[in-house]
This record gives sequence, structure tokens and C-alpha cells, in this order.
Amino acid sequence: MKLEILLVEDYVHPIGKVWAALTDPAALAEWLMVNDFEPQVGKRFTLRGERSAEWRGWMDCALLEMEPPRRMVWSWQSSESSDPTRVEFRLEPIEGGTRLTLMHTGDTDPGARGRLSSGWPVKLGNLGSLLAKTD
Repeated sequence: MKLEILLVEDYVHPIGKVWAALTDPAALAEWLMVNDFEPQVGKRFTLRGERSAEWRGWMDCALLEMEPPRRMVWSWQSSESSDPTRVEFRLEPIEGGTRLTLMHTGDTDPGARGRLSSGWPVKLGNLGSLLAKTD
């Protein structure tokens, strides 16, 4: 099943601050998931969350592309039996802040598609809360 998530969020923070929240492991742990992320192209990393009946509790990821402070692409694999999907973050300065465009694309099963479609808006809300808290 095709996964095509496109979300656009505007934050009232400069692009450097938003970029830091996307690339700093401690910040990622606050708004997304506990991780061993390193901002180095080719680096594999794991995102860890709560295990459930529908999910094993971690994502296997890799940093595929990075153009600081404007663009970053991850591979994202939620189970051993699924193919990796692709998560792309794009940042652009706008009047009064930064626009984040998140695209999560690929092929996945209906359950994962539903969890991702409902989960990403919550996570981007968490990002906004983190950014506001660190003013």
C-alpha cells in the first residue's frame, strides 16, 4: 500500500533553531523518539518507542542525505518484513520563522500507514512545544 504523507508546519523560530531540533539527538528524543542519531550521511540509527501489539518498539533508520540547514532524508524501516520508506524534512525561512515540510513516502502495510498518518502530526506538535520551551 502506498504511503504518501505530506505535512507543512510553520514555526515562529529561526531556521537554525528548527534544524538543531531535527539533528540533535537529545532534542530528537524529546519530540520524536529516543535514538542514537548522529548527523552524518550514511550513518545508521535506531529510534525507540513503546512496544505494542502492532509495533515491535523501534525503527531502523539511516541518514541518506543532508543539506544543512535546509534538507535531510532518512530511510525508515518499521519491521523486519517491510521495505524501508523515506522521510524527508525540508526547511525554508519564512517571514517570522521557518516552514517545515515533512514527506514520508514508500510502500507499507495498512496498519503502519494508519499509525504514521496519525503519528506524524502529533510528533510535529511535540516539536513545536519543544521549540517554544527553549526560547
